[in-house]
Amino acid sequence: MANDDTLAKALASVRHQRATLEAEYERVSAELTKLRQAERSLASIVEGTPLEEPADDQPKRRRAAAGEDQPRASRGPRGPRANSAKGRLKALLEEAGSEGLTHAQIAEHLTDVAANTLNTYLSVMSNSGELERHGDKYRAGAPAAGASDEVAAEDDQDDREKAEAAE
Repeated sequence: MANDDTLAKALASVRHQRATLEAEYERVSAELTKLRQAERSLASIVEGTPLEEPADDQPKRRRAAAGEDQPRASRGPRGPRANSAKGRLKALLEEAGSEGLTHAQIAEHLTDVAANTLNTYLSVMSNSGELERHGDKYRAGAPAAGASDEVAAEDDQDDREKAEAAE
């Protein structure tokens, strides 16, 4: 019995490490693509040659396979935040019900979310009352306030105004 628990923990650990490495691979791949484009642009300016876009030079982006319970990260019907990592985390915990999920189970479902981002979301959502933590399990909780969406919209507006003023 204890051996099964050890193996389950090892499997969860391996899956978590794989997900972390895949997320890091995605980030590095995106940065490399940007650097290649910048290099071509600068070479075009310095050498006075026309900018060419070689399609074969661009690496193909790799994604973790999405299962039935794993939506792909894309714009949803309600806009860019409908499929945000935080929104998917909240939906996942709501689907889990009163039983809740452990951190490892959450990481298995949200393989495209970096471990530190997931930890931050869990901490912030726990402190705000959006979720409850009982031992090593997380459960969906009541929103901190009924007008949390209005407050978030006001905060977004304030952030935009500050950014415009800084420019």
